This record gives sequence, C-alpha cells and structure tokens, in this order.
Amino acid sequence: MTRILEELFETYGEHIMRKHDLREDVEMMEALDKLPMDRDTKVEVCDLLSGYYFRWSTAAFAIGLHLGFSLTERSRPGPKA
Repeated sequence: MTRILEELFETYGEHIMRKHDLREDVEMMEALDKLPMDRDTKVEVCDLLSGYYFRWSTAAFAIGLHLGFSLTERSRPGPKA
C-alpha cells in the first residue's frame, strides 16, 4: 500500500469509521477480557487485530478510491496509457 493512500485513510477514512462507531478498541478489549489470558497477551492480541484492521481498511479504502475515480473519469482526447 502506498504511503499516500495510508495517509488519506488516516485523515479521512479513519475519521468516518470513528464518526459512525465502526471501530471500538474498548469492545475488542472487553471481548478479550472474557478469554483466559494475561493482560500483556490481551494487549498484544488487540495490537495485532488493530494492525490488521488498519491494513484491511486502508486496502478497502484504496480500492474504493480507485474504483470511484475509474467510474467518474471522463473521456479525454489523445492516446490512452
């Protein structure tokens, strides 16, 4: 994933996800608290899941951004790349 797409997601996509309560670290930790593991392991699992969330969300955001651009692109004169 390119850094620019990560920055776009961090500044726009992440804001929208939080605005609509689509990501809650508190809920993740509450679910992990029900499992028989020590606190350090729970934090490590939470960090791992947060990392996956960031990668998957950034990828989905980038795909949607590219799709949106391709669907709204107007025809231009000249050779196509």
